Amino acid sequence: TDGLVTTDFIGQTDQAYAVAIQGDGKIVAAGRAFLGSTREEFALARYNPDGSLDTTFDGDGKVTTDFAAFNDNARAVVIQGDGRIVAAGFAVVSGTNDFALARYNTDGSLDSTFDGDGKVTTDFAAASDIAHSVATQGDGRIVAAGFAQLGNFDIGLARYNTDGSLDTAFDSDGRVTTDFAGNDQARAVAIQGDGRIVAAGSTGVSG
Repeated sequence: TDGLVTTDFIGQTDQAYAVAIQGDGKIVAAGRAFLGSTREEFALARYNPDGSLDTTFDGDGKVTTDFAAFNDNARAVVIQGDGRIVAAGFAVVSGTNDFALARYNTDGSLDSTFDGDGKVTTDFAAASDIAHSVATQGDGRIVAAGFAQLGNFDIGLARYNTDGSLDTAFDSDGRVTTDFAGNDQARAVAIQGDGRIVAAGSTGVSG
C-alpha cells in the first residue's frame, strides 16, 4: 500500500544483495539470513507483484540454504529461461570462502539435478573466493564472477554446465583469474549476444 515491504526470517539480521524479476512479474530477492552465533545462510524471498510474499515458494515465500554449517551469503541471483532460480555468492568451507551456487526449482525446493543436491562450491587456490555476480548463457551454462585470492585478489570467473559441474571447455578447468595491478574484483558480469563474457569491477592502481 505504500511501496515498501520488509521481510523477517527468524528475528535476526537479514540482508538482500540482489533482485531479479520472473517472467510472470514475481520478484526474487537474494541475500543472507543471520541464524544466530556465527551462522549465516543463503536467503531468498519471492514476492507477488502486489508485494505480498508468494506462499507457493517453499510454503511461506522464504527459503534458506546451508552449505557447510557456517557462513553462507548469496550476492547475486538470476532467473533461468525455464524459471529455475540460480543464486551465487560464497560459503565458508574448511575455514575459507569458496564460490557457492544454489539452484532452486520454481517452488523453492533445491534442484537435485544441479550437482546432485542443488548446491555447488568452487575453490580457486585454497584462499578466499567470493562470487558477486551471476549470469546465464543462451545454452544454459552459468557464469559466476567475483574474486579469487591468489596472494592479492584477482578477478575470478567460473563457468558451470547445466548440471552444476565445472565446464572444462572454459580455460580447461572451468575457472579463470585475471590480474590487473593489485587487488582486483569483478562486481558484475554480462553475456554478449555472441556469447562472449564481460566482467566489470575494480582494480587497485597507484593506491
